[in-house]
Amino acid sequence: MSPSLDSRRWLGVAVLAFLVLLAVLRSHWGTRLDGFTVDEPWHVVAGVSYVRTGDYRLNPEHPPLVKLVAGAAQPREFVLPPFAPLVEKSQERDWVEDVMFLKNDSAAAQQATRASLWIFHGALLLALGLLLWRALGLAWAAGALGFLAIEPTVAAHLPVAMTDLPLALTLAVAVAAAGLLLADWRWRWVVATGLAIGLVLGSKHSALAGLAGLGLVLAIGALAGWRQGGAREVLRRTGRLMAAGVLGWAVLWAMYGFHFHAGADGSDGFNRPMADKITDLNLPHWRLAIGVADEAKLLPRAYLWGLSDTVRAGIEGRGQSSHYLWGVTYKGRPPWFTWPGVLASKLPLALAAMALLGLLVLPWRTLPATGRWLLAAAAGVGVVHLLALASGQGTYGGIRHALPVVVLMALPAGALVAWGWRELGTVRRVAALAPLVLALAMTVSEPRVWEYHNELAGGSEDAFRKFGNEGLDLGQRWPEIKAYHDAVIAPEGAALYSDYWFMEEQALAVPTQYRRKVQGIDDTNVAGIYEGYFLYRASMTLPWPEWDWDPEVALRGLEPVARFGYVIVYKGRREDPMGRAADVYQAVAEHLYKHGGGRDDVVAARLQEALAQMPFHLGAAVELGNARLRLGDVAGARSAYATPLRQDKAPVEPLMRAQLEAQLARLVDGVDPATVPPLRNPWME
Repeated sequence: MSPSLDSRRWLGVAVLAFLVLLAVLRSHWGTRLDGFTVDEPWHVVAGVSYVRTGDYRLNPEHPPLVKLVAGAAQPREFVLPPFAPLVEKSQERDWVEDVMFLKNDSAAAQQATRASLWIFHGALLLALGLLLWRALGLAWAAGALGFLAIEPTVAAHLPVAMTDLPLALTLAVAVAAAGLLLADWRWRWVVATGLAIGLVLGSKHSALAGLAGLGLVLAIGALAGWRQGGAREVLRRTGRLMAAGVLGWAVLWAMYGFHFHAGADGSDGFNRPMADKITDLNLPHWRLAIGVADEAKLLPRAYLWGLSDTVRAGIEGRGQSSHYLWGVTYKGRPPWFTWPGVLASKLPLALAAMALLGLLVLPWRTLPATGRWLLAAAAGVGVVHLLALASGQGTYGGIRHALPVVVLMALPAGALVAWGWRELGTVRRVAALAPLVLALAMTVSEPRVWEYHNELAGGSEDAFRKFGNEGLDLGQRWPEIKAYHDAVIAPEGAALYSDYWFMEEQALAVPTQYRRKVQGIDDTNVAGIYEGYFLYRASMTLPWPEWDWDPEVALRGLEPVARFGYVIVYKGRREDPMGRAADVYQAVAEHLYKHGGGRDDVVAARLQEALAQMPFHLGAAVELGNARLRLGDVAGARSAYATPLRQDKAPVEPLMRAQLEAQLARLVDGVDPATVPPLRNPWME
């Protein structure tokens, strides 16, 4: 190797490493004020338990990759108490949050988590850059990493212990490795592709959609061997694909310690038994596939438990029948433009233009085989992932569920930079880099990149008027709320009530003047009269007719006194029967699933009060029907189950409607209520 070639390679590595460092610095600047998202403590505590005990009972709804990273980063002083028996997901969440906030220094845990995730995600970014360099050239790779370093949603997720960015980056690495494999079928790329596939599987269960698209392109590549060597070449390539698949499968098993059961001792301490988890599924093909895989021990049971949960919540739907897009509420199935619309609202316009221009200047005819196969693999992954999103009911996650598409858009963006560097022309190079500079200039002042929305969506400040999903906020505003509480609310000795989703244990650990509206199932404050300070989501300043919410009426008597992004603080005295009804449901759910249940007459009375205010509340209707069944009241159970079906403001999604109608058909006059099984509350998933 000549000294000049060696120096150029080191210079290329330095360029890519600098772009990764830029991504981390940009991420730090845009997330420095954030608290934990509402999901992170669950992942972190679960990760600590995986690393220390080898037991995977906690949070099996997600594979272990990011949890292992975050858990391994926690110091030895992090307290992990003995496992408590788990009953339902809500009780598990309470236990995990108690561990994080009441038994540990949560601020120190967050700092350790952020550092570990910057290192982990940075390593994936560098690996992606190196593979793209090998496949498409340094300019293309640098352009793609530049896109990812500046993109706000990527920056927001870089220090976060959630599964969305690991999925997106590992899929992109798998796409790049597969492109190299499809071009020359060398064993080094078989190994790289297999390792990448294993990381993808360990990131998130929704990875199966993207991997299906990747597998389709890989299969086409294997069949294309017929032109060069007939059946022998097809078999050779197929064997190497099978080797990559087996390696990926082994990597997934390795993340679970190579044992089938959740515990190394053969136990399965999940919050719901595996058999029940499979029975909960409504789609027969999924029920059969997961059941067979579990019976044959094809995959770790914790992975299959989580896959069941993902299918139930993401594909079948958790009762979500209302979708707020571009300022319009759509009922029933999400409209076809849901996910393109989410992408259009969150990507900086300059970066979106960069990706589109990159597609226009792609050298399609002169692109080497590696580039053609790599882009084909990216198209397969992106299209199938989008189709999977479009087939489900759950739009609540917003842009984070579409992150694989965001990351793959860096490929055509990199093509624009490669176009600028193909010829020695200053004007072309400036034009190629201009979108990156413009996007950075337009977004660098954003204090909370998680909340970023572009000008089409009204900007970050007013995006709540056009969208309603977790791309607006996921509980990170607690540090500012706490500071305001200490400066204003605590000195007054006033109560603090919240309709903003943050983790209750955060308020209890400090402590604060935070109060629930309803303390238990014996609450009789039916009028819902409260006085003090109130946290509301900014979206609650808008009318929501399908939820019977009119802010002119609901917020009467309150004065806005502060705003922290998506959170508005009000002060005053108000009558809030609907807010009380929502908290009654939560109190009943805790009574049933955390404290052992009983007192069904009181449970039924409280839920009847809740449904009187919110006849669209599916969870309350199901639990009231179940309580009436336990009391032997067939007519009351029939009325409860039918309540959501009698209203049309928030229509029930099809699978849940079918379950309710089937239950009503069982409740004929004279039936013995003891012979009718209760319905599974969809909001327990």
